[in-house]
Amino acid sequence: INRLVSEQSSSFIFERLGERYNHFLIDEFQDTSLLQWQNLLPLITDSVDYGSCFIVGDGKQSIYRWRGGEVEQFLNIPKIFMGDNLSEKSEWESKLEHHYNVDKGENQNYRSKKNIIDFNNKFFDKLKHNLSPSLIGIYDDSQQNFDFAKDGGYVHLELVDNEEDGFKENVIQKMISEIKTLVSENNFMYKDITILCNSRKRVSLVANLFSMSGIPVVSSEGLLINSSEKVRVIISVLRYLQNKTDKIAKASVCNFLINNSEKEYSIHDVNLHISKKEGFNKILQNFNISLKESTLLRLPLYELIERLYKLFSIEEDVYTTFFLDVILSFSENKGSNIAEFLDWWEEKKEIESVVVPEETDAVQLMTIHKSKGLAFNVVMIPFNWEGGKNYSEIWVDSSPQTKNKLKSSLIRTTTKLENSDFDKEYLQEKQLSYMDNLNKLYVSMTRAKERLYIYSKQYSQKISKSFLNSTKLNLFLYQFGLQDKLVIGDSSEKFIRKENKSPNEYLLSGKKKIDWTKVVSLKRSSARSWDLDENNSAKDWGKLLHYALSLINNKNEIIECCNRVYLEGECDVELKEKLINTISDLFEKEDFNRFFDDRWEVKNEKEILLPSGESYIPDRILFNKNSTIVIDYKTGAPDQKYIDQIINYAFILNKMGYQNIEKYLIYTNSEKLVHKI
Repeated sequence: INRLVSEQSSSFIFERLGERYNHFLIDEFQDTSLLQWQNLLPLITDSVDYGSCFIVGDGKQSIYRWRGGEVEQFLNIPKIFMGDNLSEKSEWESKLEHHYNVDKGENQNYRSKKNIIDFNNKFFDKLKHNLSPSLIGIYDDSQQNFDFAKDGGYVHLELVDNEEDGFKENVIQKMISEIKTLVSENNFMYKDITILCNSRKRVSLVANLFSMSGIPVVSSEGLLINSSEKVRVIISVLRYLQNKTDKIAKASVCNFLINNSEKEYSIHDVNLHISKKEGFNKILQNFNISLKESTLLRLPLYELIERLYKLFSIEEDVYTTFFLDVILSFSENKGSNIAEFLDWWEEKKEIESVVVPEETDAVQLMTIHKSKGLAFNVVMIPFNWEGGKNYSEIWVDSSPQTKNKLKSSLIRTTTKLENSDFDKEYLQEKQLSYMDNLNKLYVSMTRAKERLYIYSKQYSQKISKSFLNSTKLNLFLYQFGLQDKLVIGDSSEKFIRKENKSPNEYLLSGKKKIDWTKVVSLKRSSARSWDLDENNSAKDWGKLLHYALSLINNKNEIIECCNRVYLEGECDVELKEKLINTISDLFEKEDFNRFFDDRWEVKNEKEILLPSGESYIPDRILFNKNSTIVIDYKTGAPDQKYIDQIINYAFILNKMGYQNIEKYLIYTNSEKLVHKI
């Protein structure tokens, strides 16, 4: 699209498009990429002559530069930023300038209380002067007016020492202590409090430590199912069942058992046992665990996980419950194959998370990017925004340095670029990175309505050049002039809550855990249960073949449908191959193959419900304009009851209005395959 926009005239584009639009509204324009804006320019410059284009944005909330959002584009409007490649740039720019009008509004903040607004005004008014002259205009309208009805508010900034227990752990303990006070003394509920982190990794850290401390949390980003030790040990057991030589899986299982045992075990002795052939099983026996692999591997995946929960005495919690939901969903869509589940889990383990209802009384955890556009009664911003790369990567023109052999190069913006051929690009990227993080701080600090807390790392006694060149959270606090702690407002101020209880809320006092395996026996399918190792293997093979045939509409679907039978856990690889070969042989016979061509509309195993309440399920019905064919598959010897059954099917279809009905019995084990009735 961009190549077309760059090279062709507007008239050509509209001729291809075939229509015009009169009015455009673009929201969050500060996060719009160059490519997106340039692709829209032919439409927008056409519409402004007889319609309108309304652009909404706030440069201070530009936090998506990493995915192409260019705030300079927003600052330069109505000029077209970096549009030299556009064939009609001058004409489009002229139109934009002619119709350009700015309405900055009154900049009234109806969200936050007075003390929070005053503090944010002073904070960003001071720090904006660290921006480059080309970017400082972003904060020209940063001063906000407050609603006089919203007096009060509380701001708490604190620098935390990096003590023996660790900086992050100390910060989390301070937040836990403050949250307990807010709930017990200031009339807040857990759901009024939100913690904004710089990364999903930090969200997960807070979620885990809060949960261990009894603080309920909710997060779509941090409550990863894989963060549960219980879930991880089950995954390790599955890996062991797939590969008995997997030492990492065995070590993970042993480590879990030792950490959750009251007895003391030597890790050295355990490692020695793992390396021996039967050593792992002997270790399990010490914990009264017996992995009967032949039994476990015959279970459907969902039932297998539940059995492992019992074997390893894993108590139910929100993670193990949601893990079972994941297992159920996978089994329904992809089957019960352990190896395929493990491959799928490896891709999804950083995505699948616990989902908690929004109205749950729990502390909300989210990333700053996720919080954009939202508001919370209490906001806590922890840590020092560490853990990411301490450099960015930029494309530069390297033609002069390589004598035109390499026109562009991707380089890291480290201090090594100072006084180099790319010092200008380095300085520009440094300024943009500073702006990125200042904007991120602006977004997070302006989410608070009642209270704002920031907990960051105490500065070193000697301020280094690397610190001043960083974009960590405590650098901004240092530039503001914070010394140890700053408190604004009355910490004892109680939150006035507007009651809005739902009349349909019910509180469950508890639940009774029932071992369903003692009440009901679970089959792999409601109508299919076979074991080809038993004496009735011929009958079971017939059921399996019958089921596979019921899935096939035409010859091209043989392999796909047999794979589905395998993925559903109905057969092993050997039986799957036997199915493919057997069904392929059937299709080689003309009298069988003719029932599977494209002339017919097909209904496989569709239930026919009679007014009396009775129901019948023919194996296969074929329809076209002139005739109907009803087919039943049989694996045993010919029998009169089969004939009576298919005659009854035809009678019912005739009552339904179908004419010219042909009836066929197909005996898959007989020399005469097709019998016309």
